[in-house]
Amino acid sequence: SMLKKLMTISLLSSVSISCADAQTRTDAQATPEATRISIASYSVRFSDIPAFAALYRGAAVPIMETLVEDGMITGYGVWMHNTGGTYNLRWHLAGMEGTNFEQAWTAINTGVDAADSEALEAFNRSILAHKDEIWNLGARNMESPTEASYLYENFFKVNRADLAKWNELWGEVLPAFDEAISDGLMRGYVVEEHNMGGEFNWNLVVFFDDWDTIDDAQVVFFENIPLDHEIWTMAIAHKDELWAQIPDMN
Repeated sequence: SMLKKLMTISLLSSVSISCADAQTRTDAQATPEATRISIASYSVRFSDIPAFAALYRGAAVPIMETLVEDGMITGYGVWMHNTGGTYNLRWHLAGMEGTNFEQAWTAINTGVDAADSEALEAFNRSILAHKDEIWNLGARNMESPTEASYLYENFFKVNRADLAKWNELWGEVLPAFDEAISDGLMRGYVVEEHNMGGEFNWNLVVFFDDWDTIDDAQVVFFENIPLDHEIWTMAIAHKDELWAQIPDMN
């Protein structure tokens, strides 16, 4: 089936925080085995984001690179708020079914503390709110997502008894998204399904190159999933969040 075929296509493991800085993320094509993602969301004052970006690039990235080389994680990346949501930093680690994300985050925190304890303390003090979630990675069709400008999350809450039918219905409409990718309307997508934490339990993450194509993609979306579609009878709750790459602020 198309859905099964999509499962084998490589997944976004991370995203660059600056197109010009290749050392801020890992390449998706190198890590097709990723099946889990751990997302640490933070809310900080916007005036504190440049200091976080410097800490992330200068101290965290070298450590995460080592974790990838050691096989502890398969990738990493970060996004900042653009539209919607409570949080304005979205830092993630990608891994597999057996990945020990607690061990990985501890190694990152310990390493960052050793590299620049004052900057880490300043970041910790800047945090106004925080949450952690782990998602299983499902159907996907990704094409060089590390170069995407925007990440668009479509969160849904679905009753567990309806999830099998829900996924079956999405399996029928995702091929239209594959066409949208071919038409240049989106760079790719990946389905995230609840593992631990979070208010929602199903998330369609779509990657875009520029703002204008988001509107065009929405037209395609509702052409294939009109409001009288069975999918909409199953969603108990829904929200959208749009994220962008952190600009180079040096």
